[in-house]
Amino acid sequence: MAHAQHPEFGAAVRQLIRESGLTLDRIVAASRTRRRVPLSRTVLSSWQNGRSRPATWASLQTLLSIVGELSAASSSSPASSSPSSSSRARIDPRRWEALYRACEPTATPARTTTTPAPRDERLVRAADPILLGVRQAGKNDGLTPIPPYVERDVDPVVDDALRAASGTGGIVLLTGDSTAGKTRTAFEAMQRVLPDLPLLCPPPESSFDSCVEAARTLAEQGGQCVIWLDELEHFLGPGRLDADVLRRLVGCRSVLLATMRLAEYNSRSPRPTRTAKGDDAYTRIDFSDPVLKAAEAIGLPRVWSAPELARTEAQTDPRLVDALRHHQRHGIAEYLSAGPHLWDRWRNSRYVGGNPRGHALVSAAVDLARSGLGGPLPTRLITSLHTGYLTGEADALLAPEPLDEALTWASQDPIGVSRLLLPVGEDLWRPFDYLVDMLSLSDTAPEVPDAVREAAVAHASSEEERYSVGVSCYRADLIDLALRSFLASAEAGHPGSMLYVGSILLDRGKEDAAAAWWLRLAKAGNAKGMLNLGVRYSRQGRAKKAEKWWRRAFEAGFLEAGAKLAGLHYERGEHDEAERLWALALEAEVPDAFYRFGLLAYQERDFEEAERLYLKAAEQGHREATTNLAQVFLAQGRMEEAEKLYVIAAGAGDYVAMRALGLLNEWRGKFYSSDESPQDRMRRVSDSLQRLFDEAEQEGKWNGQAKSAKDWYRRAADHGDLLSLRLLGNLYQRCGKYEKAHKCYRRAAKLGDPLSVAYFRQPVLAGVRPPDMDHDTPWQPTPRTLAVLKAALEIEADAAVDVLAEIEDRPVTAEETFIGCFDLLPAQTWTQGAQWRREMIRCFDDLADDIANGRLPLPRCTGEEMALHLALEHASAITEDTPELAEECAEGAPVRPGDHDWWTCKDAFFEDHDVLMLYEPWMEGIEDPDNHVNQHFGVSNLAPDDWFKPFREDRARPVDRGFRH
Repeated sequence: MAHAQHPEFGAAVRQLIRESGLTLDRIVAASRTRRRVPLSRTVLSSWQNGRSRPATWASLQTLLSIVGELSAASSSSPASSSPSSSSRARIDPRRWEALYRACEPTATPARTTTTPAPRDERLVRAADPILLGVRQAGKNDGLTPIPPYVERDVDPVVDDALRAASGTGGIVLLTGDSTAGKTRTAFEAMQRVLPDLPLLCPPPESSFDSCVEAARTLAEQGGQCVIWLDELEHFLGPGRLDADVLRRLVGCRSVLLATMRLAEYNSRSPRPTRTAKGDDAYTRIDFSDPVLKAAEAIGLPRVWSAPELARTEAQTDPRLVDALRHHQRHGIAEYLSAGPHLWDRWRNSRYVGGNPRGHALVSAAVDLARSGLGGPLPTRLITSLHTGYLTGEADALLAPEPLDEALTWASQDPIGVSRLLLPVGEDLWRPFDYLVDMLSLSDTAPEVPDAVREAAVAHASSEEERYSVGVSCYRADLIDLALRSFLASAEAGHPGSMLYVGSILLDRGKEDAAAAWWLRLAKAGNAKGMLNLGVRYSRQGRAKKAEKWWRRAFEAGFLEAGAKLAGLHYERGEHDEAERLWALALEAEVPDAFYRFGLLAYQERDFEEAERLYLKAAEQGHREATTNLAQVFLAQGRMEEAEKLYVIAAGAGDYVAMRALGLLNEWRGKFYSSDESPQDRMRRVSDSLQRLFDEAEQEGKWNGQAKSAKDWYRRAADHGDLLSLRLLGNLYQRCGKYEKAHKCYRRAAKLGDPLSVAYFRQPVLAGVRPPDMDHDTPWQPTPRTLAVLKAALEIEADAAVDVLAEIEDRPVTAEETFIGCFDLLPAQTWTQGAQWRREMIRCFDDLADDIANGRLPLPRCTGEEMALHLALEHASAITEDTPELAEECAEGAPVRPGDHDWWTCKDAFFEDHDVLMLYEPWMEGIEDPDNHVNQHFGVSNLAPDDWFKPFREDRARPVDRGFRH
């Protein structure tokens, strides 16, 4: 154990945490909310033991604030006494600051001096607005590059946000259309509010390590800084500005001041879920960015208000006077940036004698940007695509100008403000973002040509660029193209791309392949990957593995996983821990937590609170909350609102909502005029429901088809209602619709229906059946075949013996797997006791002895038939999957053409396969001799109690042979 370097500090931390009554887990969870510095159990333990001190004062402040808040909350409850004076004293910041300073590596007088002032050129007040991205206005002799600033209506809001961020650290984000004036407004705000702070300007699309280190150094000296992020989208992403980097910067009380075009912000910001999803659903595509979720976003309108125009009238700068006179429907900043002028220059250039080729070049560049390529575009890429915009007969009549002339026209700065194509390097261009935004806002904008999207996918080179192109293709419903782009980025380890790939594969029914990507995400530390692995294991009934991944996601700061853990703790009777985790999740606005507390409120008949909580969860797409909110409305007599919500939840697969709609249909059928015919009544009910479906469809909620109670009940079965799934499957089976029956049984099995579970565990031989061969002599299994089969019988017996010692008489459940052979037997046998199971094991032994003594393994009872079926499946798996084991089993036996012909074994060793009927759900009850199907087929000895009765007395095995195990 490492020596305690700071024993006094460690003792103080131990006393603080002990007297607070808080667990380390609770402190860790609380540190991951409200923009605090994230703490971990390892860090806290190290502080308690005196082995280390906090790296920054902000880290210690986080611990003190958590203890103060949570202790105060606990003390305010009726069951708690008021905080003592000693409690108040121990959270005295002055005392803790003295302890912190005493732990400094060298306690020199220099630490007590004021923070050294940074060089003047590094301060906010010395910043150059042009270098920070403020656009110049039109050229005019004798005037500054940018005109005087006109106060915007949002200035007080921006100032207040910057002051708040300077106190605790945080990010302030100005959003708006291109040329709305975001960069100038942000620049002027930091000049007013934070002029004396150091200014850091990290380069776009680069690591933030040096920025974090600079902020940390300033924080350790008691200072802070402003971090300038114009066009924030170029700074976001893994390895750059992500949630973890943001937490570290905010922990150093850094003020991040950013701008972002509205189109970019909307594509990344949180949005309401359009379709409800179940509480067992996977975390799928998330367009939102965690940095944006933490930002104080302030919108800046493009068009100026009347007060702003009035303030402009007081200005004498000729550029402002001209903008005020001519801006018309445009904003002042928009006019000053030449946005409308360049838009008209581009859109009106396709005429004879004009610049049709220049128009095509700009169109190609704009569409490449719309395809997700936000970086510089090489000349060769733009020119290779521009001819696609000149393919019509009318274009040929325009007589396009030469390429060099067209490129010169597109890159000209006609009024000294901006250009259609902005040079950003040698033979590198970027379209004026105003053109991209205006075209995206147009209802008549043409779709991006497929050739351009293909070129964007091929050109994208960085992980973030491929991700951006993939998102654009995905939103255009070009899923195959999106997958190509995402895969290239995902293979390189981009978390967002991996999540997209997993979601696309899941949509295509490839859950195993999706899980492989979630595992890669989880191993890379991504909490969403961990959550999805937990959901997968939970759906498989593997609670321990689910808990492991959910706990890791929770410890990584993903509070949605805390709600999942809360459910597990509640099921185990650990209600205090469950409530604690749900409370943390509720603070983070996790849908599962809103749903849980909505349930409690409803049980207490507090419908108003239940409605509020359910609505919060339903707005985020929680399926069960949507159904329960409908129940609240129904209890209040709000029938139409309730029915509409049932439609939404039913469309997401909630069978409770489907049942409710079926019941509502039946209820309607009881109240009708005596002279109303059944046909008219059905038409009226169908019309009523159809109106609801039409409304839901218009809102993008669901495309409904069911129109009657019968249809709703069928949909309930289709979506997992255990009470009707198996019966519906049986109906399909008898009608010859085997694929539909199979799907019903699969869903019922997932819900734990024993007969359906057993249906999918019946023995199936591996590999492809070999072609039939003509035999001159009666067929005999080869020595190598029998050797592998004997080994399979012995392995099955040994495994069953090991399991029997553990389960003895305990029934097998649908959730259990890999418990010897007992979970692979038909469900009718799952309740049999230990003695029955010993006899089943002896069936494997008897057949293995037959082979050892030179006899063919011909079953003599139902139990031996089942043992041989399982052993043949096992033997075929050995030869298919582990041929080296097969070689070991058959060592010394000669190789022959008919080796390992398991299909012929299955045909030759059995008189019939009646025992396999027990696996078929539609044959339920066939083991009963009085069952009409049993009598029709003339089967016998299928009841578990009859499994070990010999088929013929003359072939019965000796009753005194005993048991090998």
